[in-house]
Amino acid sequence: MWLADTSVKRPVFATMVIMALVVLGAVSYPSIGVDLLPKIDFPIVTITTTLKGASPDVMDVDVTDRIEGAVNTINGVKSITSTSTESVARTTIEFVLERDIDEAVQDVREKVSTIRNKLPTDIEEPRIAKVDPDASPILMMNLSGQRSVRDLSTYADEVLKEQLQRINGVGDVIFYGMRLRQVRIWVDAAKMNAYQIAPSDIVLALKRENIELPGGRIETQTKEYTVRIKGEFASVPDFNELIISYYNGAPVRIRDIGRAEDGMEEKRSLSRFNRIPAVGMAIQKQSGTNTVEVANRVKKEMEKINKTLPPGMKLGISMDQSLFIVRSIKEVQFHLIVGSLFAVLAVFLFLRNVRTTLISAVALPVSIISTFALINFFNFTFNNMTMMALSLSVGLLIDDAIIVIENIHRHIEEGMEPREASMFATSEIGLAVMATTFAIVAIFLPVAFMKGIIGRFFLQFALTIVFAVMVSLLVSFTLTPMMASIFLKSHQKKIPNPMAKSKGGGEPGKARNHIWTKISDKLEHSYQRLEVFYRRVLEFTLGYRKLVLISALIVFLLSLGLTKFLGKEFAPSEDQGAFIVRLEAPIDYSVDQVEQYFSKTEAMMSEIPEVQSVFYVQGYGGYANRARMFLNLKPKKDRKRSQEDLKKLVRMKLRQIPGMKASAEDLAIVAGGGIRATPIQYSIRGQDLTALQKYAKQISEEFARLPGIVDVDTSLEAGKPEFKVYIDRDRAADLGVDVATVAEAINLLISGELDIARYKDELRGKRYDIRVRLYAEDRDSKGSLERIYVRARDGKLVELSNVVKIEEGTGPSVINRVDRQRAITIFASLEDKPLGEATEELDSIAAKILPPDYVPKYQGMADVMKESFGFLLFALLLGVVMAYMILAAQFESFIHPVTVLLSMPLSFIGAFGALFITGKTLSIFSIIGLILLMGLVKKNAILLVDYTNVLRGRGMSRREALLQAGPVRMRPILMTTFAMIFGMLPIALAVGEGAEARAPMGIAVIGGLLTSLVLTLVVVPSAYDIFDDWQEKFKQRKSKKEKPDEHP
Repeated sequence: MWLADTSVKRPVFATMVIMALVVLGAVSYPSIGVDLLPKIDFPIVTITTTLKGASPDVMDVDVTDRIEGAVNTINGVKSITSTSTESVARTTIEFVLERDIDEAVQDVREKVSTIRNKLPTDIEEPRIAKVDPDASPILMMNLSGQRSVRDLSTYADEVLKEQLQRINGVGDVIFYGMRLRQVRIWVDAAKMNAYQIAPSDIVLALKRENIELPGGRIETQTKEYTVRIKGEFASVPDFNELIISYYNGAPVRIRDIGRAEDGMEEKRSLSRFNRIPAVGMAIQKQSGTNTVEVANRVKKEMEKINKTLPPGMKLGISMDQSLFIVRSIKEVQFHLIVGSLFAVLAVFLFLRNVRTTLISAVALPVSIISTFALINFFNFTFNNMTMMALSLSVGLLIDDAIIVIENIHRHIEEGMEPREASMFATSEIGLAVMATTFAIVAIFLPVAFMKGIIGRFFLQFALTIVFAVMVSLLVSFTLTPMMASIFLKSHQKKIPNPMAKSKGGGEPGKARNHIWTKISDKLEHSYQRLEVFYRRVLEFTLGYRKLVLISALIVFLLSLGLTKFLGKEFAPSEDQGAFIVRLEAPIDYSVDQVEQYFSKTEAMMSEIPEVQSVFYVQGYGGYANRARMFLNLKPKKDRKRSQEDLKKLVRMKLRQIPGMKASAEDLAIVAGGGIRATPIQYSIRGQDLTALQKYAKQISEEFARLPGIVDVDTSLEAGKPEFKVYIDRDRAADLGVDVATVAEAINLLISGELDIARYKDELRGKRYDIRVRLYAEDRDSKGSLERIYVRARDGKLVELSNVVKIEEGTGPSVINRVDRQRAITIFASLEDKPLGEATEELDSIAAKILPPDYVPKYQGMADVMKESFGFLLFALLLGVVMAYMILAAQFESFIHPVTVLLSMPLSFIGAFGALFITGKTLSIFSIIGLILLMGLVKKNAILLVDYTNVLRGRGMSRREALLQAGPVRMRPILMTTFAMIFGMLPIALAVGEGAEARAPMGIAVIGGLLTSLVLTLVVVPSAYDIFDDWQEKFKQRKSKKEKPDEHP
């Protein structure tokens, strides 16, 4: 082999070639970012439309339906979901992953602009945005202290917001529990009536009497003056002197009918940190930026901000996603180092020689460091996928070097000189090493190019493994033979054991030498006995070839049956050290009532010893009756109970509060399109909303009764109590009152949300909203509405009771649609139940209840799971086909690759068995473990088949070649297998942050390697023998048929 020969002859050249790769990797290392998952562009577009005061019904029919109809025709739309609530409609369009997001946004803009004239004229311009999973907050912060909510809110809005948005990488800052400064003008209904003041009079007075306009310039011969008309009130108390109208010749001022107050916005949301009032801030990073870097910059800036805060204020962190990322990646790095040391130890135990062990171990750091260059070149990050790829490939990377060095070592022991042995042994084994490496590449390349979201996630994983393995192949053909030729000694001169060399030269050295020699001899003796035993087993099994193959097939089929008892899920839940608790009170509760109702929950959560902090946000997402609590837990190593155990405890505690809907959910690592982070999201579509409600209620009630199903909830909102104001148009026309006057009067005095004018604070240089509203006692009943007076066209005041009829009723607070049909979504979390089992149970319940025209559809994790398993299975099969093609080309045979590939299903026996015994599930991670196994176990079969062919090429009979190849190749097979098992141990033991997802992968690989090790050594020789028999018989038949043709 010219590569090995050149490296042995030109050692400096070989060293420099490999050093070039190492230097590239080392230089790339500092510029690689750290993140939890690979960066994926989700083609999701949202359209948000606002029509103030419109009911959900109006938003659904007049806005949502028309927008959906327009965008539905765009190419590549996967699904359309929409939510219509009071005043707001939000439509989410998900495109197929292949669609370019920027083109999709442009298409959506064009479609919306074509129907703009069909939408209500007074709507705000529809806001079209790309929804990025990066938009989920990376940090939650809080500004708390012994200050009023208004002071905290004003400082957060006017000072903090700009300081935080200035930080490089911060995309947006969202505030919770903020109540900004407002000038509130409170009016008394009775006094307004007494002074004959109508709501429109107040609006007109504020607009006309609080104004500042430029007045142009005055120019003299020497100077120029700017003219400003100072018509605005200088201070808030001055508003009390504002003349609204005249009554009996006397001016009526605001103080005569009410008062002006320097106040704040109405209380619709609030937040607390550890039960102390606070203003919450969610920090979102810019798309494509690095989570950990941005979080670190924000925390650095936070230290500076805390030094400049006014006395009594403190800025703290409520939730930090970067902590879990850093701890998780550090854990994988630790697994990588420990796994590498374990793999080297496994090699040492077999070779019992420090030099040969170190020569083979060089492949590990060289391959891993060189891979950093690829990670940087493709703009990948150190994330769970790339780091897991490096951890898993520890055993793979040392394999090629082990096989080469073991062969060189064997030839030296047989009497060859190290230099000659290095070239000859590498050339002898070269084909097998290349076949094993390319077969692994063939298995992983299809994984890199899978479709769907799973393909995007595993692209970085697969390419990292492929590149690392290719570098290790290069090392095994260059550095390994070169170093062996220099550092290994010929058999005659060889010291029995380099480790045993005495440093001091006295008795201790001899004692150490003696002990090590005894251990070494014992190990060698045990190994030789194992070789003899294996040869006997081989002789026996070759006598019963068919029985061996049939037995292997039966065991394999039985192991496939085990999959029925294995749970199936997309990914195991990880202990992130933080989770969310959602709370929902009855829909008719007021804000203060909701606060009082939820106040117990904060105390309950704080009592749990593992909970470090509780961040409470009420009024989340615009719903006054809903709240969220972000629970931060102590680090994993400092607590006895897992996150799953604590979620169970939280659910149990919250069930004690009557009437409350509560759920405990993981933080959404990949969020997008406003989907909740629950494993079960099951949408039912249909035209009749009443029937939908009935079916959804039936299904959710039945589903909730099943064990392991918790936090069952639906997107259906109970009807919110409302007063419907019907205007008697004929009567109103007779009295000279138009509909707009009635609507504006109610909007002004009851809601207090009408934009009228703004007050300018000269000292601060800021403007604040002015709001007019009735005193609370004048707007607390149906009668309050009827007692409002409006001005008719003739100037007289008319009481609303004369022109309106008010009815009490309920209306939907939200209308949901999925794929253009009205829909209700059922949400549920799971406790000790795999997702696959839960979806099967839900499907069987729905099949009994739903009629054919009501269509169910999974969203979120369950939908992704079904799609991903299909893509993984396809990648698996494609990998097998590619591996067959590579092996057929290497062996120049159609039959030998089949013999090699037989070892793959044999590995599944142990993998499924190990998952079953440990109680793990079949998830995308355990399936990736199976794919990795398929690459690994082929190595053993390739080594056996290749060496058998080599021996037959030297003139040995088939049976003798098999009996000699087996024991000779058993040592490298055992070494590579145990190096891989030792390397995988830290991952399989599931210690540390985020290990829950990685453990099934390690368990599947270790279980599969152990069974395939035993079965491959027995089954592959029997299969080789049978297939070769068949091949010879086929050739004999062919030659018999040809002979009569030759001699007619």
